[in-house]
Formats: sequence, C-alpha cells, structure tokens
Amino acid sequence: MRPLDIVELAEPEEVEVLEPEEDFEQFLLPVINEMREDIASLTREHGRAYLRNRSKLWEMDNMLIQIKTQVEASEESALNHLQNPGDAAEGRAAKRCEKLGRSSRAMISSRRTGIGGGAGE
Repeated sequence: MRPLDIVELAEPEEVEVLEPEEDFEQFLLPVINEMREDIASLTREHGRAYLRNRSKLWEMDNMLIQIKTQVEASEESALNHLQNPGDAAEGRAAKRCEKLGRSSRAMISSRRTGIGGGAGE
C-alpha cells in the first residue's frame, strides 16, 4: 500500500448526486426485485420441503400402523395359544377317544352276536 498524500485527503472527490427517482430506479429497484425473487424462491423451496416432510411423516405413520397390526396379531395368537394350551393334547385325546369308540363298538357288536360271552346269555 502506498502512503496517503495529505493533498488527496484535503480534496474530496466529486460525486454525482442523483435525483431521488433516478436513485430509486437505478439502485434500489433492482435490489428490491432481486430480493423478491429470492423470497419467492425460498418460499417455493419451503413449500417443497414441507411436502417432502409431510410425505415422510405419512410413510412413517403407515409403517407404524403396519407394525402395530402385526404386534396385535402376534399378541392375539399368543393369547389364543395360552388360553388353549391343550390343542396338541386335545388332538391326542381325540385320537384316544376315537380308538376307544372303535373298541367299544367292536365290543358291543361282539356281544350282540354272542361272541365273548356276557351278561345277556
């Protein structure tokens, strides 16, 4: 940098003074228009961001509903299993009853035919 000369400081530069209307049209109006464009752009981006966030929230809500439904179904299945723990035992009992029924029918039919002796003879 060069040192300032005292003469330069003593003589101020002449600056052209514009009329207020010219000043507004030449300097302020372009700045205002640019600011309006920036605001419009930011508003559009804000709207898009809002819609993206809303869409993500909707997806998350649907996912939570699906998870809740699956959990409720699992709970219901577990409760049914606890309330009816003998389903397997019931199956075995049913087979035994069926076997006993066949044996009983066979015994009754044999008594009717007189085979095996009995109280009716």
